[in-house]
Amino acid sequence: MGVRSPKHEYARPGAAESPSALRCTRKAAPVLACAILCWLFWGAPKALSQSDDDAEYKVKLAFLYNFAQFVQWPPEAFHDANATFSVCVAGENPFKGELEQALRGRTAGGHPIEIKRLMPGDNPRACHLIFVRAGQRKASESMLNGLRGSSILTVGESKGFAERGGVINLTLEENKLGLEINTDAAGQSHLKISSKLLALAKIVKEPRNP
Repeated sequence: MGVRSPKHEYARPGAAESPSALRCTRKAAPVLACAILCWLFWGAPKALSQSDDDAEYKVKLAFLYNFAQFVQWPPEAFHDANATFSVCVAGENPFKGELEQALRGRTAGGHPIEIKRLMPGDNPRACHLIFVRAGQRKASESMLNGLRGSSILTVGESKGFAERGGVINLTLEENKLGLEINTDAAGQSHLKISSKLLALAKIVKEPRNP
């Protein structure tokens, strides 16, 4: 299936176009049935199942890559034009071997992408995108509270992550991946999310205190 790379809305000057077109509409793919065409990045799709971790995280890494293309960070998030775009993983890193190699040479806003595990004692504010693994709820609550107002895209994969202040949550229902986006959290983090991405997501809010 041939797909042209569209020019996304919040492209930074000199940024490369995304190789995975976000053409799916809510009508055509209510829960991202086309998986953001991520297999343009990695090849033919496989059926997702909760037991197939390799397939699941192959798709999730493609999502993270697309988020890096369809979200705009403020200029001050990078100390210079040659700074790397740091994707940090809170919890066990599932993006090893071939998956991590797949991102070599790719960029986000002109910045080379690197993936690293966020270890205890590491400064999360050195990251641009933090992927919080399921099972890290207690740590994630503390992290989300500490990162409020920072220019960091927080992405989770556990129920209620976006409602607790995370920016994006990846959901898996009936073997289909979907998105939840907390637009208030994105605004507080000074991140601009493309309307193309918002059109594919369920918008959630943090519960208000009575």
